[in-house]
Amino acid sequence: MSVISRNIPAPLFIKIESGAFRKLKKVLKENHIEFDKPLIISERKVLELGGNEIVRSFGEPGIHLAKDNSISEGDEIGISLRQNNNDVVICIGGGRILDLGKYAATKAKLNYISIPTSPSNDGLASPVAVLKNSIGLTESLGVNMPMGILVDLDMMKSAPIDNIKAGTGDLLSNFSALEDWKLAYDENKEGMDDFAASLAYSAADLMYGKFAGCQKVELDEEKFLKTLVNGLILSGIAMNIAGSSRPCSGAEHEISHAIDKLFPGRSMHGLQVSLGILIAEKLRKKDFENYNKFFELIGLPTRAEDIGLTDDELMQALELAPNTRPDRFTILEKKNLDKKKIKELVKSL
Repeated sequence: MSVISRNIPAPLFIKIESGAFRKLKKVLKENHIEFDKPLIISERKVLELGGNEIVRSFGEPGIHLAKDNSISEGDEIGISLRQNNNDVVICIGGGRILDLGKYAATKAKLNYISIPTSPSNDGLASPVAVLKNSIGLTESLGVNMPMGILVDLDMMKSAPIDNIKAGTGDLLSNFSALEDWKLAYDENKEGMDDFAASLAYSAADLMYGKFAGCQKVELDEEKFLKTLVNGLILSGIAMNIAGSSRPCSGAEHEISHAIDKLFPGRSMHGLQVSLGILIAEKLRKKDFENYNKFFELIGLPTRAEDIGLTDDELMQALELAPNTRPDRFTILEKKNLDKKKIKELVKSL
């Protein structure tokens, strides 16, 4: 009998520790990886805060300071990479920088190394880049997985607390997304990859299982940050295995997308998703109280006002939410809420 198996995409290396910026060249050498002409994509503030350690370790690499994080900028970088014969892209920064770098590298058919400096979302290893199009709206674009991921926990400790909260919300949304995926599967709306689902669940449970019973949680402590980063990376790998964002995106993400369309700039994606989790759990009548208690412990949003919305604005977002991803079947599509039910739902939070 032949052996049946599948290849699973994964980074060649993942290094998460304090002082990791100083160790990139060592990590590459240990993994028998060499590059002659890297392009570093970052921003001036990040380089000044520690990124220049990596720049200096490569001598005189090419450097691109991000401008507007648009598709057109990514396309321009992709052309430049081919013209200059660069052989790798090194992205150092927050989610915007990683998205720009992973998109440009994918366009140029090059490997890239992800060096996140803020744990605000699961883009550390996800197959998605979110960039602005020609009319200023964001688009989610498919990209390749990073060849390697290097996380300096010293840099993470200096990230704004709201960024850490946003990353935590994005990670915990796996629980809600998986409920929706199972719902879609049970309703014969789509197939389900159980391995990707298991990985996404394990990623979120790293966080919830370790900290849900605590009396106090310090978000900028190394223990919390290391757990968060590991979970976000596993989430990205789960999405790569599934071939879509399905293991980590359900009704809660539809709600966030609707907020972005109607009220752009009000809050961060991961914070909007957090509130979306509670709304979805209210509809499921399952774990609302447990999640609400944990969210209050770590300072995640539990009301519309926590993400800069009025109740009426949140109601508008809930009306629009199912239309943001017409290919998805979630608890929102299942319930098919009218305006009266939406109002009751928001008032019950």
